[in-house]
Parts: sequence; C-alpha cells; structure tokens
Amino acid sequence: MPQADWKGDAEKARGFQAIVNNLVWDNDYTRLVSGPTRGDALLDIYIYICLLRPESSLISCNILPGISDHNGVLLEVEWDEICLESKVERIVPMYHKTDILGLQAFLREKFNLWAGNVRCVEEIWKSYKDFIFEGIERYVLQNILSKNPDPEYYNKEVKRLKVKVRKMYNKGKFGQPYRAELKRLSEDLLVAKKKAQETFLRSVLQNEGICWTEFCKYVKRRKGNRESIPAIKDQNGNLVTDPIEKTNSLNAYYTSLFSCESNNPQIRSTESGKPFTISINIIRKRLSAIGKKKSVGPDGIPGEILKLGGAAMIPYLARLLDITMNNDAIPGDCKKAIVVPIYKGGD
Repeated sequence: MPQADWKGDAEKARGFQAIVNNLVWDNDYTRLVSGPTRGDALLDIYIYICLLRPESSLISCNILPGISDHNGVLLEVEWDEICLESKVERIVPMYHKTDILGLQAFLREKFNLWAGNVRCVEEIWKSYKDFIFEGIERYVLQNILSKNPDPEYYNKEVKRLKVKVRKMYNKGKFGQPYRAELKRLSEDLLVAKKKAQETFLRSVLQNEGICWTEFCKYVKRRKGNRESIPAIKDQNGNLVTDPIEKTNSLNAYYTSLFSCESNNPQIRSTESGKPFTISINIIRKRLSAIGKKKSVGPDGIPGEILKLGGAAMIPYLARLLDITMNNDAIPGDCKKAIVVPIYKGGD
C-alpha cells in the first residue's frame, strides 16, 4: 500500500489514510516494516505485523524470501500471556475529606503502646509506619479512579459522535441507507477529532518560546511507553537492551561515581556524654512548612498525613529523633533516596 502515509499525516483524513491516522495518532502504533514485501509495495496485511504496541516489546525485524514474488516478515517479540490491556484502576486518597479528629485521637491512643516498647531502631520505625498507614486506611477517604481510554483532546462533540457511531455499528444493519449514514457519521467523527486535536495543541503551545512545560507533559502523555532510555553499553562495551540489565548497569555506574562509604561518618551526639536535645517548636514549624503536594519518599509516608496529624504527630517525631540521634542509628529508609538520572546529551 504505497499510497499510505505511515507517519499519520493529519491532513489526509479520508478512506484508508484515515485508518492509518487513527492507528498512528490515537492508538500510538509504530510501523516496523520499512522495506517492500512485494515489488515496491509494503506488506498488505499491515495491522497485525507492520504495527506494534508497545514498541519496547520488539526484539528484531527481518524481511525473508517468501512464496513467488511475496516476501515474508519475521518479527521476534516478547509475547505476554495477557494480550488485552486490562482496565487500570488507581486508589487515590482524598486528604481534604479526612476525619482529622478521629485520626488525631487514634494517634494519641497508640502512642503509649508504641513508645513503651524498647526495641531496635528498625522495629520502632516499622511500627511507626504501620500506625501511620493504619490511620490512613481508617480515617482518610479513598476514591477509585479508572483510566479514561479517550485521548485528552476529546471534547463533547467528539464524544457525542463517537457514541452515535458505536450505537449504529452495534445495531448490525447492513442496508445501503444504513451504510451511507454510518459512513457519514464516521467522516464527521474524524473531522471533529482533527479539529479537537488542533484546538488542544494550540492551547498547549500558546506559551511557545516562553514555557515548554505543558508541551513536554503532553508529549510524555502521548508517548504512553515510559521507557525512554535507549540501548546502552556496559563497562565492557557490550550493548545492553534488556530494561532490567540497563537498570543494573546504570545503578552500578552511579554507585561508582557518587557512593563512598568511608566518607560518610556516623551520626553522633553533638557533645560527648551529653544527649541531643529535641525542640518541639522546631518540629512544629517543620510540619507546618511541608507542602501538601510534596512527592512521597522511599518510606511511602505522605507529607499531608503528617500535617493532618497535628499535635498528635509531634510526640512520634520527637521520640524518633531522640532514638536516632542519641543512639547513633537511623532507619534504613532514611538512607535511601529516589534518584532519577536525566540524560543531558553527549556520551
């Protein structure tokens, strides 16, 4: 099908080209077969073999001699048992609907039980996290969000036409008037989708040259596949393509650059024989300064729950500081960090 523009040219939204545009633009498919398979023509059966999603599942693609003047295409891919995408649901805590009085009463009730147990630092820290997560589960209202399959640029008109086309298609009628009406609605839907996408992109790019934040967010959302690190070479010069191997290789590299245990002295008391003094006022000020939308660290404790705990949360933090600073020991979670390497160009 040499007449098709496999880059998904939005200006050609009729007939077969409209199908190609829909696959490339709306469903994020990628064409893999770039060479001809019969004369100058690309592979006739294009949906199942020429296009692949996600792109990261491809291992190799080769054109082989076939029958008569037809060539064959051999794709090596990672095949999952589950071929259909499952509906993704996400549980989101609604902190603005938290039972604050109930949460604070729960923390006060549990404090004596928690503080009375003299154990190692790791067990004290784990018990503290268990109480926090139990409080979130009991007193913070949670909402289940399901993933919307529609692209973000769909407006009311596009959704209305989409519903009408689906209803007509499900009726199962195949008369000439019915097919003509279905064709007309399908063309109207394609035109509406094109206009909606152009309008959305104009709104995204309205600050072009000033701020590219919204455009970068849009590209990241459209990309779908979050694996953006290409094939890399390990320390021996071997090409690494497996995601887990790439992760291990990058971890080993950054560890060799930024980690040196001999230069990390242990935390000790400020003066020999004198315990470290905990200031309740400083803890209170630090709690009030925590941002509501601050990202969660490796411990998984959101800053919002610390703020909502209020005065009932301060004794927990004061005891944790007292134990760690005056015993030269900190929990393992406090030694961890979420590090995201950002590629800046070059080698």
